[in-house]
Amino acid sequence: MKRKCIALIMAMMMLFALVVACAAPQAPETPPAAETGQDPDPTPAPEVEAADDGLSVLFLVHGHLGDRGFTDATASGFFRLRDELGWNVRVVEMGLDPAAWESFFLEESESGEWDVIAAATFSMKDLVETTAAMFPEQVFFGIDFPVNWDVVTEGNALGLEFFGNHAGFLGGALAALMLETDHPMIDPENSVVGFLGAMDVPNINDFLIGFIDGINYINPDVRVLTSYAGSFSDIAAAYEVAMMLYSMGAQIVYAPAAGGIMGAVQASSDSGGLFIACDNDVWYIMSETDPNVVRYIISSTMKNMGDAIFTMLTGYAEGRFVLGENHALGVAEGAVGLADNQNFREHVPANVIERLDEVAQSLAAGEITVGSAFGMDAAAVAALRDGMAP
Repeated sequence: MKRKCIALIMAMMMLFALVVACAAPQAPETPPAAETGQDPDPTPAPEVEAADDGLSVLFLVHGHLGDRGFTDATASGFFRLRDELGWNVRVVEMGLDPAAWESFFLEESESGEWDVIAAATFSMKDLVETTAAMFPEQVFFGIDFPVNWDVVTEGNALGLEFFGNHAGFLGGALAALMLETDHPMIDPENSVVGFLGAMDVPNINDFLIGFIDGINYINPDVRVLTSYAGSFSDIAAAYEVAMMLYSMGAQIVYAPAAGGIMGAVQASSDSGGLFIACDNDVWYIMSETDPNVVRYIISSTMKNMGDAIFTMLTGYAEGRFVLGENHALGVAEGAVGLADNQNFREHVPANVIERLDEVAQSLAAGEITVGSAFGMDAAAVAALRDGMAP
């Protein structure tokens, strides 16, 4: 029966993806689908005269577009550069096999075709750094991770970091505050929430550390059940883990689950549990085509990737972002926040929204210190995680 359920969910999710891709109004952070090695937009953009300082930019995607999350959000910034400024932009899906990624980097670096080669997430850090060291004349952009200048000694790269821990902090504050409301889906006797990460790695655990800090900032008595899907793309695994968290008593689940997030969204719908998404405004993207599936998403913690990518690359072209440096963006820069939409306003009381605004302002002003998984060893992360368990 369990296998049949998962098979059904997978079939449903494939259908949802097709329906959304074909019928949903396009959210600002959602790019079109793609074929490997080709421009992901099947309908070419109108011919636009490129600006004098327009760049040729390649974005190498480890995995595929269509995740309704981080990858789509990031790619949207590159598409804006192409569509609004007429830049020569190509987005290439490298697939899910890590053994194949290096060949893409080497081939494109050797081509000399690109002013900038970009890749995103901590999983790409080593490849970006080692390839940049091999090709000092080629410029590389590392997105969502800091570049190690001991490896990239020629300074031919730029790192763009987002404070994922700040996003997690806001998610934790929201979850803890919701437990104090009279929301009909909240049991006032149960102070347990859940965290579903894609994998037990620093960039995902950075959300976890922030989530825990945000909860403790509001109410240190709240407990956190933590588990991982074991994959950045397994929808079925994310579904199973989310269902488990809800069955163990989590009243709200927060899911930095990368490409598996739609499994967690489906689990929220099936179990009747409140949900906080990550990276993209999933409720907005699916609210017209699949309102029943996303009805319990109270918000998403947002890295406003598209805007940040657009700003970073235009800033580089104009000389405002320089090579050889890591640049960090957070709440103060408008790069991190909570999705504020109709469902958010329907589920979250006005006094909670007001409190969240105050928290965000304090974060932006540097009045709140948030821990980070970067620089923590695995044992320290595990100890903090286990210490929050019910």
